Amino acid sequence: MNPSPASAFYEPGPGPVPVILDTDIGPDCDDAGAVAVLHALQTEGRLQSLAMLHCTSSRWGAGCLDALNVYYGRGDIPVGTLPTSNFLDDDSRYAKYNRLLATSPASRYPDGSGVPDAPTLYREKLAQAADGSIVVVAIGPLINLMQLLQTEPDAHSPLDGVALVARKVRHLVVMGGYLPEGKEWNFEMHPEAAAVVCEQWPTPITYTGYEIGLAVQTGARLLREAPPEHPVRISYAAYLGDKPTRPSWDLTAVLYAAHGAAPYWDLARGRMVVNTTDGSNRWIDDPQGPHAYLRERMDPAAVAELLDELMARQP
Repeated sequence: MNPSPASAFYEPGPGPVPVILDTDIGPDCDDAGAVAVLHALQTEGRLQSLAMLHCTSSRWGAGCLDALNVYYGRGDIPVGTLPTSNFLDDDSRYAKYNRLLATSPASRYPDGSGVPDAPTLYREKLAQAADGSIVVVAIGPLINLMQLLQTEPDAHSPLDGVALVARKVRHLVVMGGYLPEGKEWNFEMHPEAAAVVCEQWPTPITYTGYEIGLAVQTGARLLREAPPEHPVRISYAAYLGDKPTRPSWDLTAVLYAAHGAAPYWDLARGRMVVNTTDGSNRWIDDPQGPHAYLRERMDPAAVAELLDELMARQP
């Protein structure tokens, strides 16, 4: 398997990349870390957040995202949530820091009511965007994206979901899968969605797999340097307890959207295939394939140092 030149598959180019973040924020603190990195890169002028979508039925997800955005001075970023009930809504897993942030005075959605539904917000933002401009960064189960593909024409666009995505989205970045073969949580939680998106999504997709983020340990600098009221520090402290760091699965997806692969990673080209029964995945090599996945190039400790610095920045 030969690495592909990074710029041959995805190159961010000059100016801020318009992104939509799709996250299951809550069961793990790295989602909050990814939001912090996104805001730091937006301040640098590398990314422009158009919306943040929550992809579980937890009532605290959208409010948590809203509170984080307010802290970074960007409370105008619209947030949406999965309209489907009873999907990963167990408070014992999803309230470790979500509830605390969602019920803070900063959040517009303290109880999860009144949040726009994700497929509709997706369609609105895609319809408003220039053709071929948006990068979607998905760092949770892919149920929102599956539902987007299944949407019909509406007041926002005469195109159905697949056609709208094909026209407006430039690239999809997915934190998912265990490459080149295995099982990973985001796919395992909703195998049908993972299989549908991997097979039917009409633009190129880059996967940052479990094995990439596992080696990039971050959070220690945030916990050491950020003020006590910093909501991302609160998130990491609530999740980690006495542990000093956490793998950076979701953070790598945001970094890739802003910078591309080089100099951090190489790319392998081909196609991702997902088993609809258990969410396990396998990879088919193809130098002209529509998909790619990240392969380690830079020392993971150096990538962690960069992400730690971005995450610890003050707004």
